[in-house]
Amino acid sequence: MGMEKCKQRARDIMFWPGMCKQIEDIVGRCTICLERRPSNTKEPMLPHCIPDRPWQVVATDLFTWNNEDYIVTVDYYSRYFELDKLHSTTSAAVIHKLKAAFARHGIVETLISDNGPCYKSNEFESFTKAWEFTHVTTSPHYPQSNGLAEKSVQIAKSLMDKAKADKRDPYLSLLEYRNTPVDNFRSPAQLLMSRRLRSTLPSTNQQLQPEVVSYNEMHVKRAQRQQQQKRYYDRSARPLPPLIDGESVRIQEHGLWKPAVVIQPADTERSYHVRTAEGAVYRRNRRHLLNTKEQHTDEMNCSPERERDGLNTHTAQHTPYLPATPQELLTDTEACFKT
Repeated sequence: MGMEKCKQRARDIMFWPGMCKQIEDIVGRCTICLERRPSNTKEPMLPHCIPDRPWQVVATDLFTWNNEDYIVTVDYYSRYFELDKLHSTTSAAVIHKLKAAFARHGIVETLISDNGPCYKSNEFESFTKAWEFTHVTTSPHYPQSNGLAEKSVQIAKSLMDKAKADKRDPYLSLLEYRNTPVDNFRSPAQLLMSRRLRSTLPSTNQQLQPEVVSYNEMHVKRAQRQQQQKRYYDRSARPLPPLIDGESVRIQEHGLWKPAVVIQPADTERSYHVRTAEGAVYRRNRRHLLNTKEQHTDEMNCSPERERDGLNTHTAQHTPYLPATPQELLTDTEACFKT
């Protein structure tokens, strides 16, 4: 039973001074109870900052469809995404597709990805330095922090599934999606390229003329949409208390909570570096960390020097902070949020 059930059971048959406090201490240190605790509740949404211009902040993700690998690259400003098939998921193959996208639309300032092997290699790090952009990785095992890329993957799979079932050209489906308004405002093509794209649907010459979309108007629309999403999301969310260095915690792995100790906050918000009982160091979102009353072992209580060495050994490279928020994928126009 949980803590509240234990206290209710005790109150039903007995009483002694300090009973509830003693029960809380016992249950709070119960290894079996802690290991099988339910997951933490979601925290309130923290919306991303809206980019100042198209193709400034871009997210990317890999996925498999019909036994073939693909990469999606989506612009935070316009929601326009590129879709490319990969011959392999190596860093070289991913870099080749990103270079092609950057050659078409320009080099981004910030690229957001998960912690896949192709994004954590020395080759990819050299690519970010040579092409002069910042690479930000999201919290491991927390896909919501790369929500825009995840939603774009979902849309791409849906378009290709329907095109295959109907024996239609998937590129025409992709073209029409890029021409479809986002949030009843403008289409991804209009926001990125300041024009509609000619398709098989009839359109006038006037409709195809270039027209620059007002940034202020777009910013107002996007901010209103984010506020609306946050209102609905926060109805069932509550903040979790921050963790401090050296605090005993449990880290959620494969449905179970395993003992660990906090080393220090990570560069991405709501994330921490923690050391497990086995000595491994991980970066995890606050939602995957449970603060407890346990005392950590001597092996986990490392010196600051050893902890810094562990960070360099076991975790991905540090990346600059970028505002993001935990966000569930509610609509195909939803903003992306941070860890």
